[in-house]
Amino acid sequence: MPRQPQLRRLVLAVILYLVLYSLAAFLDLSTTMIALSRSGAHEGNSFVSNGQSYLPARALIVNLAGAVVMTACVIFSVNHAQQVETKWLDHPVASFGKIYLNPWSAGAIGVSPLHMLSMAIAFLAMRVVAAANNLLIYFYGFAPIGALITGMARHTSELVAFAVVIISLFYLLAIAVSPIAAKLLSTWQTASTE
Repeated sequence: MPRQPQLRRLVLAVILYLVLYSLAAFLDLSTTMIALSRSGAHEGNSFVSNGQSYLPARALIVNLAGAVVMTACVIFSVNHAQQVETKWLDHPVASFGKIYLNPWSAGAIGVSPLHMLSMAIAFLAMRVVAAANNLLIYFYGFAPIGALITGMARHTSELVAFAVVIISLFYLLAIAVSPIAAKLLSTWQTASTE
């Protein structure tokens, strides 16, 4: 593919992703502050709290790190869109049965851009789910995600429970949004051949 259209597509994808990421992060962070205004509410994310209180500066750092990592996933996907195999674009959910360690390996490059893009989109969806969870805390005093973490923390540490619940939710969301990622990759492949 000529370098100019690919570069244009890459820049557009990164800008669009960062705009959506910023909106999702704002939604999550602002609803966190709203939820914490409810009496008895506390931040369950041990990465952005010290156990007692919410640490906005740490939350900002975590958000910036997330933006860097997820944007890198988008860049990887755009740069390797042509290498995604048609069978995985046609069956993106099934692609999550393919296990690999190195996304750049010859055996993985036919599917890994699909997974990376799915993860980047899922991260946006996860922020929206977190915002909805925050609003449930504020209006009803109930947090479905927090309830799962608390239930699991009874059998393990709070950090382990948080990681297991959040990683599982993230993985399920990545699978759920994989048809969207497949459609984008298919569109990019088609545009590259024209």
